[in-house]
Amino acid sequence: MRPGGAGGAVNKGVVIMGWRSITAGLFLLTASLIADTQAAGLNDPKPVPASAFRDLRGTSVSLSDFKGQVLLVNFWGTWCVPCLREIPELVRLSARFDTKGLAVVGIAVDSGRPDDIRAFMIEHQINYPTLVSPLGPVKKIFRVVGFPTTLLIDRHGVIRKRYVGPQTEETLRQDVEALL
Repeated sequence: MRPGGAGGAVNKGVVIMGWRSITAGLFLLTASLIADTQAAGLNDPKPVPASAFRDLRGTSVSLSDFKGQVLLVNFWGTWCVPCLREIPELVRLSARFDTKGLAVVGIAVDSGRPDDIRAFMIEHQINYPTLVSPLGPVKKIFRVVGFPTTLLIDRHGVIRKRYVGPQTEETLRQDVEALL
């Protein structure tokens, strides 16, 4: 093995990176995604696109069904490690505001069969409805560039804020309270 620089080593063409290098790379990727999101005007207020998803029973559900409520839509996956960090934050937020006009809705992207997603929800104590979607429509219609991505939608169906990456309950709470 010979030194590979940046905290890693090279062995037969395979780079093994240290945690510092990986963390730095993820930080730069996240910063790039956020900059791209801002540059593309993805936080400009605009109506939520017409779309329909399936719930875990197979019933079609549209985001317009939630009009009149403040809606927090979280695009996530059972395979997404940062999503796992964010789930407890969303669970607390949902419990805190569900009777005050906030609906938290998860959209599990490319996450397997409904039974697998149900088991995941039980294991992680997810207390809000979850819909399912393949990746293609989520990327095309909602311009999701990373996971998790969360949309804050006002009572009139207008997207007021887009978050890329895991968020804290505190950050989301402040923005939600402004719309309730």
